[in-house]
Amino acid sequence: MEHDTYHQLTLPAAMQAEIIAHAREGWPDEVCGILSGKDGAAISLVRARNVAEDRQINYTVDPQTLLRQFDFEEAGEEMIAIYHSHPSSAAYPSATDARQATYPDAVYLICSLQHPDAPVIRGYRLLPQPFDGRAADFPLQSVRGRDDFWAYQHPAPDAFYILHLMPPVGAPILLKVRIEEVALRP
Repeated sequence: MEHDTYHQLTLPAAMQAEIIAHAREGWPDEVCGILSGKDGAAISLVRARNVAEDRQINYTVDPQTLLRQFDFEEAGEEMIAIYHSHPSSAAYPSATDARQATYPDAVYLICSLQHPDAPVIRGYRLLPQPFDGRAADFPLQSVRGRDDFWAYQHPAPDAFYILHLMPPVGAPILLKVRIEEVALRP
């Protein structure tokens, strides 16, 4: 998948309904899963276990589910998307979502239950980029009160996060993650 030209994803209505059903079943926790696909179209959905420490505000797809991407490749497909829910916030990537974006060729789908009777699914490309700027150039804010994770969110149309990570050992890490919305077609 060429992320420079990939700006839409065909996500059948049945898969959208399945993601919403999964989000509702898992509420108040975040749920997650992966989708296989080909040529910009989702083909199948695999629900995952959320193995994050605090599932109400975070998600981590279980490793066994992530290994399914090799099965997809053997079938001539790819892991085209990773989805998760936001039980009480908008369908927009959080700083934590940007930090966890380790699959630049995948679309990140977010299902918001902020308004339970009107769920919203949106898709994004989260593209980590080299960044040689200085943390002091941005009004960084602590993420969820943490001392080791600070972020700045730049608004659309040129949306991105600057992430300042303080590992327990070693030098601080400064990342830029560009956010591009992906149009979803049924």
